[in-house]
Amino acid sequence: EITHPTTEGAAEFLKLEPGLPTIFVLGGSLGAQIVNDIIIDSLPSLVEKYQIIHQTGKNNFRDIVARADAVLFNNRYRARYKAFDYLNELAMRMAAGAADVVISRAGSTIFEIAAWNKPSILIPITESHGDHQRKNAYAYARTKAASVMEESNVTPHILLSEIERILTKPGVKEEMTSAAREFFKPDAARTIAKEI
Repeated sequence: EITHPTTEGAAEFLKLEPGLPTIFVLGGSLGAQIVNDIIIDSLPSLVEKYQIIHQTGKNNFRDIVARADAVLFNNRYRARYKAFDYLNELAMRMAAGAADVVISRAGSTIFEIAAWNKPSILIPITESHGDHQRKNAYAYARTKAASVMEESNVTPHILLSEIERILTKPGVKEEMTSAAREFFKPDAARTIAKEI
């Protein structure tokens, strides 16, 4: 079910502004501290143009909300930032349906992002087992469906520039969307099972 995004009820449930580009940040169920940190550092600039759905992870939720409140104090766009500790299946489908671009780690979430046909910015874990996240990220980026930012290089300015490039440069979002659609193989598990 999670591979089928929906827009039905999303604006109301997620309290989104119609017509405003939406960034969906996936920190995973445990959260991703570096991803959370870069989003918080970028928030004042992000909310100027975008609304953000941020899955922080349950362990990080209180800290992230407190930090977001501090950096957005007196900011007239503070309501554009939506933090969630965890998104259930329906909420995840709505967030995916509403998203214009997804920011995520580079584990198995890549396949969900591809199923959603969404452009993405991947920030792989530097020290993952067998370096699998970096390998995943760059393999997927070669399809032109995503861009990759290394943990050691990502800054608010670089992140904002990449979001801007994807969402405003003619043809970029469309090319990434098409590449994600092409990458996703909905019957992959069935095909492998049949061969076995």
